[in-house]
Amino acid sequence: MTDRMVRRGSAVEGGFSYGGAVVAMLIISVVMSLLPFERGSAARVAASYIGTVLLQLCFLLAAIIPYKGTRARPRYGFTRPTARAALVAPAVAAISIVAFYGIAMLFGGFLSYIGYKSSGGTDMTSPVGITMAIVISVILAPVCEESLFRSSHLSSLGVMLGRRKLFFRTLAMTVIGGAVFAFMHCRPEQTVYQFFFGGALVYLTIKTGTVIPAVLAHATNNIIGIILAIPAVSGGVSAAETAALGSAAGIAVTVIASVVLCVAGVFVIRVIVRRVGKCDAAPSFTTVDLDGGAGYSDDGGTVAGVVFTVLSLAVCVALWTITLVAGIAS
Repeated sequence: MTDRMVRRGSAVEGGFSYGGAVVAMLIISVVMSLLPFERGSAARVAASYIGTVLLQLCFLLAAIIPYKGTRARPRYGFTRPTARAALVAPAVAAISIVAFYGIAMLFGGFLSYIGYKSSGGTDMTSPVGITMAIVISVILAPVCEESLFRSSHLSSLGVMLGRRKLFFRTLAMTVIGGAVFAFMHCRPEQTVYQFFFGGALVYLTIKTGTVIPAVLAHATNNIIGIILAIPAVSGGVSAAETAALGSAAGIAVTVIASVVLCVAGVFVIRVIVRRVGKCDAAPSFTTVDLDGGAGYSDDGGTVAGVVFTVLSLAVCVALWTITLVAGIAS
């Protein structure tokens, strides 16, 4: 292999990354549940922050180690994006919040109707809580989660679906990528929004050919989320939601408006991203010239990659279900 040749990752690297991240999440969750600290105590809060930071770092390591071990690289890496792609990334986040918030709110209302109670959110009442929210949500999560979901695993999805037609491959990568992102968080009240936003990040990565726009969009989304979580702001949002869902007529109008906004948001994101990104959902190659390449090649890791992905997603869905049942029983 010459200096100008590089081995692209196969399906197994991303599948192994996803599986490793799920195992790390399980271990950290079990350790956190065994800590002898009372709920709400300073020690429990501090341990929660430490656990979250460790989990994000585990995501990053899970994304890197399989490729280092096989001396390969993911198709979607941290290459420099065009200026237009970097500028459109925050717009994708803003459009997502406007377009998908209504659908997410309706699902949250349904969860409340069946008795589900969230385990809690970000502490935005103390300087420490705000600082940790910024460090974790705006810095760590965008880099670590995008490395796992949009770089490592998405690159492997390209190989798993490499023999499919372009439209189907793009659609399947977007849907599967959104589902993997949503269920990994195990937060039922956020699942619908995370699915649509995760899909938007997948499409943004595919069309621009780099993970950096997705990192910027993810960070922007979380900044807006932090602002919306500030008590003075969240109180007004909650009041508006209660008013919208307070009557049959209000629910009907909200459902129609939410569906229209969701469909329009998907269309708008597709249009603006296609204008700034000219790449396609091409599969990874076993060996490809750095200046390009043609043809599809699979080193035999597709079956292993699919197995890792299916099993890991099944575990996440099971954990999501357990969280939902626990939230209803509490």
